[in-house]
Amino acid sequence: MTFYEEARDAFRRGDTAVVERLSRRELDRARGAGDPAAEVDALCMLARVQVRGGDLAEAGRWAAQAREVADGSGEKRLGSGPAHLLAGVATMSGDLESARVLIGESVTLHEEIGDLRMVAVEHHNLGYVELRLGHQDRARDLFAEVRAQALAADWPDMLPYVTADAAVIADADGDHARSARLLGAAVGAYRAAGQIPDPDDAVEQDALRERLIAALGADVFDVEYTAGAAQDARRALALLAF
Repeated sequence: MTFYEEARDAFRRGDTAVVERLSRRELDRARGAGDPAAEVDALCMLARVQVRGGDLAEAGRWAAQAREVADGSGEKRLGSGPAHLLAGVATMSGDLESARVLIGESVTLHEEIGDLRMVAVEHHNLGYVELRLGHQDRARDLFAEVRAQALAADWPDMLPYVTADAAVIADADGDHARSARLLGAAVGAYRAAGQIPDPDDAVEQDALRERLIAALGADVFDVEYTAGAAQDARRALALLAF
């Protein structure tokens, strides 16, 4: 298993101490070996650790370092990770206009290097920015596009995210019971995959949970949420439209 694969898997499990240890070791190795690709990967992982810990300013500094190394390497593909992280930091910091610009830059870069999965990830992230800006129809279109791509390309790791997207749209439409069921299905899909949500998605899902409890009451929310968690998320998602 490569450094990136090992660190990514640990991050998805929520084991940030392991991610930081692996990343600092890899950063020292990469700098000593003059390996800019590995250096960018290590810096990006250290940025992710700070995002999960809530220190967005420090995360931005690590991501900016990664971008400098990528730019200096002359290899366009190395800029993809830093672009994604800088967009995420802007979103979580509430700088939505900057986030839109940075996500757009990341989409363009990932399209140029042929990484369609990351294009879909950025469209997923852009959907939440558009929702916060009050553009519900735009968000709905983006989430529907990502859902179609994930199902067509069989990206199982995207299943929890697009299920949560459907929950957010249901809530925006005022269908709170359906939203609670979909949120339960999303959380069940994360658990089945042995993952926890990415930090920005965790913030959105926690906020959704609070809104649904306020709308439905705790008892009704628990019933709907539990029912959603018990069903097969892939089958439910395939049948549900945005």
